[in-house]
Amino acid sequence: MKNKILLILLLSITYVTAQGEFYVGLHYFKVKSEYANQFIEDEKNYYSKIHKARIDSGDKIAWDMWRLQKNDMDRSETIFVFAHLQEINKPLRMGNPKKMFSESELQMVRKNRRKMVLGSKFIQTVFKGGFVPSSGTPPKIAILNFIDAKAGKWYDLENTLINEISPLVKKSNYIKSWGVHKIVSPSEDDSDYIIASFYNSMNDYYSRRIKTAKPNKSGIERMEKLSSMRDYVRQEVLELVLSER
Repeated sequence: MKNKILLILLLSITYVTAQGEFYVGLHYFKVKSEYANQFIEDEKNYYSKIHKARIDSGDKIAWDMWRLQKNDMDRSETIFVFAHLQEINKPLRMGNPKKMFSESELQMVRKNRRKMVLGSKFIQTVFKGGFVPSSGTPPKIAILNFIDAKAGKWYDLENTLINEISPLVKKSNYIKSWGVHKIVSPSEDDSDYIIASFYNSMNDYYSRRIKTAKPNKSGIERMEKLSSMRDYVRQEVLELVLSER
Protein backbone atom coordinates (compact mmCIF):
# COMPACT_ATOMS: atom_id res chain seq x y z
CA MET A 1 0.00 0.00 0.00
CA LYS A 2 1.99 2.92 -1.41
CA ASN A 3 5.29 1.36 -0.32
CA LYS A 4 4.27 1.37 3.34
CA ILE A 5 4.82 -1.53 5.64
CA LEU A 6 1.60 -2.38 7.41
CA LEU A 7 2.01 -3.59 10.95
CA ILE A 8 -0.28 -3.65 13.94
CA LEU A 9 0.01 -1.87 17.30
CA LEU A 10 -0.83 0.73 19.89
CA LEU A 11 -3.99 1.20 21.85
CA SER A 12 -5.12 -1.93 20.08
CA ILE A 13 -3.91 -2.61 16.54
CA THR A 14 -2.20 -0.15 14.30
CA TYR A 15 -0.06 0.35 11.27
CA VAL A 16 3.55 1.39 11.28
CA THR A 17 5.07 3.30 8.40
CA ALA A 18 8.39 2.30 6.86
CA GLN A 19 10.06 4.91 9.06
CA GLY A 20 8.68 3.09 12.13
CA GLU A 21 7.32 6.19 13.89
CA PHE A 22 3.80 7.64 14.00
CA TYR A 23 1.72 9.86 16.22
CA VAL A 24 -0.52 8.42 18.90
CA GLY A 25 -2.67 11.22 20.28
CA LEU A 26 -4.42 10.43 23.56
CA HIS A 27 -7.55 12.54 24.09
CA TYR A 28 -8.99 12.22 27.61
CA PHE A 29 -12.64 13.06 28.35
CA LYS A 30 -14.07 13.24 31.86
CA VAL A 31 -17.78 12.41 31.59
CA LYS A 32 -20.60 12.43 34.12
CA SER A 33 -21.19 8.72 34.79
CA GLU A 34 -24.94 9.11 34.39
CA TYR A 35 -24.25 9.90 30.71
CA ALA A 36 -21.51 7.29 30.12
CA ASN A 37 -23.67 4.94 28.06
CA GLN A 38 -25.09 7.79 25.98
CA PHE A 39 -21.55 9.07 25.40
CA ILE A 40 -20.55 5.65 24.06
CA GLU A 41 -23.63 5.46 21.83
CA ASP A 42 -22.89 8.85 20.29
CA GLU A 43 -19.35 7.74 19.55
CA LYS A 44 -20.58 4.48 18.04
CA ASN A 45 -23.30 6.05 15.90
CA TYR A 46 -21.51 9.21 14.76
CA TYR A 47 -17.84 9.88 15.54
CA SER A 48 -16.55 6.32 15.04
CA LYS A 49 -18.09 6.34 11.55
CA ILE A 50 -16.33 9.62 10.77
CA HIS A 51 -13.02 8.17 11.97
CA LYS A 52 -13.62 5.04 9.86
CA ALA A 53 -14.18 7.23 6.79
CA ARG A 54 -10.91 9.07 7.52
CA ILE A 55 -9.11 5.73 7.82
CA ASP A 56 -10.57 4.42 4.57
CA SER A 57 -9.51 7.60 2.75
CA GLY A 58 -5.94 7.29 4.06
CA ASP A 59 -6.10 10.40 6.25
CA LYS A 60 -5.67 8.42 9.46
CA ILE A 61 -4.19 5.10 10.57
CA ALA A 62 -6.58 3.95 13.28
CA TRP A 63 -8.83 5.03 16.15
CA ASP A 64 -9.72 3.48 19.50
CA MET A 65 -12.00 4.35 22.40
CA TRP A 66 -10.96 3.17 25.87
CA ARG A 67 -12.47 3.41 29.35
CA LEU A 68 -10.07 4.26 32.17
CA GLN A 69 -10.40 1.99 35.19
CA LYS A 70 -10.36 4.35 38.16
CA ASN A 71 -8.54 3.31 41.33
CA ASP A 72 -10.71 5.32 43.70
CA MET A 73 -14.27 4.85 44.96
CA ASP A 74 -15.72 7.90 43.18
CA ARG A 75 -18.19 6.61 40.59
CA SER A 76 -19.72 9.98 39.70
CA GLU A 77 -17.24 10.47 36.82
CA THR A 78 -16.09 8.18 34.00
CA ILE A 79 -12.94 8.87 32.01
CA PHE A 80 -12.69 7.83 28.36
CA VAL A 81 -9.48 7.92 26.34
CA PHE A 82 -9.48 8.22 22.55
CA ALA A 83 -6.37 7.09 20.70
CA HIS A 84 -5.80 8.80 17.35
CA LEU A 85 -3.12 7.04 15.29
CA GLN A 86 -1.75 9.34 12.65
CA GLU A 87 1.18 9.42 10.23
CA ILE A 88 3.81 11.99 11.16
CA ASN A 89 3.38 13.99 7.96
CA LYS A 90 -0.43 14.07 7.97
CA PRO A 91 -2.51 16.53 10.02
CA LEU A 92 -5.27 15.28 12.30
CA ARG A 93 -8.62 15.84 10.61
CA MET A 94 -12.15 15.36 11.86
CA GLY A 95 -14.91 17.30 10.12
CA ASN A 96 -17.79 15.60 8.33
CA PRO A 97 -16.27 13.77 5.32
CA LYS A 98 -18.58 13.36 2.35
CA LYS A 99 -21.33 14.98 4.44
CA MET A 100 -22.04 11.69 6.17
CA PHE A 101 -24.42 13.38 8.60
CA SER A 102 -26.58 16.45 8.37
CA GLU A 103 -25.35 19.53 10.18
CA SER A 104 -28.46 19.47 12.36
CA GLU A 105 -27.60 15.94 13.52
CA LEU A 106 -24.02 16.85 14.39
CA GLN A 107 -25.14 20.02 16.15
CA MET A 108 -27.47 17.92 18.28
CA VAL A 109 -24.65 15.49 19.13
CA ARG A 110 -22.28 18.35 20.01
CA LYS A 111 -24.93 19.97 22.19
CA ASN A 112 -25.50 16.69 24.04
CA ARG A 113 -21.76 16.27 24.52
CA ARG A 114 -21.48 19.64 26.23
CA LYS A 115 -23.86 18.52 28.98
CA MET A 116 -22.03 15.20 29.40
CA VAL A 117 -18.39 16.30 29.45
CA LEU A 118 -16.81 17.85 32.54
CA GLY A 119 -13.33 18.36 31.07
CA SER A 120 -10.71 17.10 28.65
CA LYS A 121 -6.97 17.01 27.98
CA PHE A 122 -4.72 15.88 25.13
CA ILE A 123 -1.35 14.12 25.22
CA GLN A 124 0.56 13.77 21.95
CA THR A 125 2.98 10.87 21.74
CA VAL A 126 5.18 9.28 19.08
CA PHE A 127 5.50 5.51 18.78
CA LYS A 128 9.24 4.69 18.92
CA GLY A 129 9.35 0.90 18.87
CA GLY A 130 8.00 -2.40 20.19
CA PHE A 131 6.23 -5.50 18.86
CA VAL A 132 2.80 -6.30 17.50
CA PRO A 133 0.06 -8.89 18.23
CA SER A 134 0.12 -12.11 16.24
CA SER A 135 -3.60 -11.92 15.42
CA GLY A 136 -5.80 -9.21 13.97
CA THR A 137 -8.02 -9.07 17.06
CA PRO A 138 -7.43 -5.97 19.20
CA PRO A 139 -6.26 -6.76 22.76
CA LYS A 140 -8.95 -5.74 25.24
CA ILE A 141 -6.75 -4.34 28.02
CA ALA A 142 -4.01 -1.70 27.83
CA ILE A 143 -1.65 -0.99 30.73
CA LEU A 144 0.03 2.41 30.37
CA ASN A 145 3.09 3.02 32.53
CA PHE A 146 4.20 6.65 32.57
CA ILE A 147 7.92 7.12 33.25
CA ASP A 148 10.25 10.09 33.57
CA ALA A 149 13.76 9.91 32.10
CA LYS A 150 16.51 11.18 34.33
CA ALA A 151 18.53 14.17 33.12
CA GLY A 152 20.68 13.31 30.12
CA LYS A 153 19.35 9.73 29.95
CA TRP A 154 16.67 10.07 27.24
CA TYR A 155 18.64 8.45 24.42
CA ASP A 156 20.06 5.65 26.57
CA LEU A 157 16.66 4.88 28.08
CA GLU A 158 14.89 4.77 24.74
CA ASN A 159 17.61 2.60 23.20
CA THR A 160 17.57 0.18 26.15
CA LEU A 161 13.79 -0.18 26.15
CA ILE A 162 13.54 -0.84 22.43
CA ASN A 163 16.62 -3.00 21.86
CA GLU A 164 17.02 -4.84 25.18
CA ILE A 165 13.71 -4.90 27.03
CA SER A 166 11.31 -5.34 24.11
CA PRO A 167 12.80 -8.71 22.95
CA LEU A 168 12.53 -10.03 26.52
CA VAL A 169 8.93 -8.88 26.98
CA LYS A 170 8.02 -10.46 23.63
CA LYS A 171 8.69 -13.92 25.13
CA SER A 172 5.74 -13.51 27.50
CA ASN A 173 2.71 -15.71 26.82
CA TYR A 174 0.43 -13.03 28.21
CA ILE A 175 1.57 -9.75 26.64
CA LYS A 176 0.15 -9.53 23.10
CA SER A 177 1.61 -6.15 22.16
CA TRP A 178 4.10 -3.74 23.70
CA GLY A 179 5.34 -0.30 22.71
CA VAL A 180 7.48 2.66 23.74
CA HIS A 181 5.83 6.06 23.20
CA LYS A 182 7.64 9.35 23.62
CA ILE A 183 5.54 12.23 24.94
CA VAL A 184 6.07 15.28 22.72
CA SER A 185 3.29 17.46 24.18
CA PRO A 186 2.41 18.90 26.63
CA SER A 187 5.94 19.75 27.73
CA GLU A 188 4.82 20.33 31.31
CA ASP A 189 3.72 16.69 31.75
CA ASP A 190 5.55 14.90 34.55
CA SER A 191 6.46 12.02 32.23
CA ASP A 192 8.72 11.62 29.20
CA TYR A 193 7.54 8.21 27.97
CA ILE A 194 4.56 5.87 28.08
CA ILE A 195 5.23 2.13 28.04
CA ALA A 196 2.08 0.42 26.73
CA SER A 197 1.43 -3.28 27.34
CA PHE A 198 -1.61 -5.03 25.88
CA TYR A 199 -3.42 -8.11 27.21
CA ASN A 200 -6.43 -10.09 26.03
CA SER A 201 -7.95 -9.87 29.52
CA MET A 202 -7.31 -8.62 33.05
CA ASN A 203 -6.98 -12.26 34.08
CA ASP A 204 -3.95 -12.55 31.78
CA TYR A 205 -2.49 -9.45 33.42
CA TYR A 206 -3.03 -10.95 36.88
CA SER A 207 -1.68 -14.36 35.83
CA ARG A 208 1.56 -12.83 34.60
CA ARG A 209 2.12 -11.27 38.03
CA ILE A 210 1.32 -14.34 40.20
CA LYS A 211 4.70 -16.06 40.07
CA THR A 212 7.55 -14.51 42.04
CA ALA A 213 10.74 -15.43 40.20
CA LYS A 214 14.19 -15.13 41.71
CA PRO A 215 16.15 -12.74 39.48
CA ASN A 216 19.47 -13.90 38.08
CA LYS A 217 22.56 -11.75 37.83
CA SER A 218 21.72 -10.36 34.38
CA GLY A 219 18.17 -9.58 35.52
CA ILE A 220 19.42 -7.63 38.52
CA GLU A 221 21.85 -5.72 36.30
CA ARG A 222 19.01 -4.79 33.93
CA MET A 223 16.85 -3.53 36.80
CA GLU A 224 19.73 -1.48 38.18
CA LYS A 225 20.46 -0.09 34.71
CA LEU A 226 16.83 0.97 34.20
CA SER A 227 16.63 2.45 37.69
CA SER A 228 19.62 4.64 36.90
CA MET A 229 17.84 6.05 33.83
CA ARG A 230 14.18 6.54 34.77
CA ASP A 231 11.65 7.13 37.52
CA TYR A 232 8.18 5.60 37.65
CA VAL A 233 5.38 8.20 37.63
CA ARG A 234 1.99 6.47 37.40
CA GLN A 235 -0.01 3.68 35.80
CA GLU A 236 -3.31 3.72 33.90
CA VAL A 237 -5.43 0.66 33.10
CA LEU A 238 -7.68 0.95 30.04
CA GLU A 239 -10.46 -1.28 28.76
CA LEU A 240 -11.30 -1.26 25.04
CA VAL A 241 -14.76 0.08 24.17
CA LEU A 242 -14.68 0.74 20.40
CA SER A 243 -12.11 0.38 17.64
CA GLU A 244 -11.91 1.33 13.95
CA ARG A 245 -9.40 0.09 11.36
